[in-house]
Amino acid sequence: MKKIALLPAALLMLGTAAGAAHATPSAGRAVNRDFAKLSVDGSRAFDDIAMARTALANNDTAGAVKLLTDANNALKRAKSDNKVFMKAEAQLTPPKKAPAGAPAPAAAASTKPVAWLPVDGEYIVTEDLEPSSTKATAVTSANTSLNKGQPAQAAQNLQVAAVDVDFVLAIAPLDTSASDVYRATNLLAGKDTKGADNALQEAQNSIRFVSEDMVGTPDGQKPTGHGKKAANN
Repeated sequence: MKKIALLPAALLMLGTAAGAAHATPSAGRAVNRDFAKLSVDGSRAFDDIAMARTALANNDTAGAVKLLTDANNALKRAKSDNKVFMKAEAQLTPPKKAPAGAPAPAAAASTKPVAWLPVDGEYIVTEDLEPSSTKATAVTSANTSLNKGQPAQAAQNLQVAAVDVDFVLAIAPLDTSASDVYRATNLLAGKDTKGADNALQEAQNSIRFVSEDMVGTPDGQKPTGHGKKAANN
């Protein structure tokens, strides 16, 4: 999705995985490790979903159809992704602070384990910053770097100003998301653009935000610690 935004609460959002980090000299390596936890196909599929909804809003049905074809294919590939993990929604560990605008669950959390796909993530600045402060300026610069696909530069921006951030992961239920996108594709084929958009919105609303502890590193090792990343990681 990679929707970069600087909110009053100083939210940093990027296409990556979750954790908690203090901007230290090793922050660049930490950011790169976080990126490694993200499912490339999962991120691509949800980029497609967002763009397809925009296309539908602009009456670009042909563009939406093309994007949904790509999203369906990406989610099929994601089923064999080693980033996928099994967990019941009721067992998910929520972050200390939910991202602004995070969708509220429409029903009680299920106790049945399902496959979850890491599709995006957010750095959330834990400090209350004055808009004109040096730290706020550093956050703005970091957002700009992330938007350009430069996580190492973003980490350096935060390091220089010693900005504290928490890092949370956006995950989507794989089978449910794939079903929503497939349903949207069929509805669009039947010229039901409103129904297709609703199905895509349901896919987006199924995203949950969790702490980094829910997801291990790609080599199977679980991250250590439950708060700020160590300075020498």
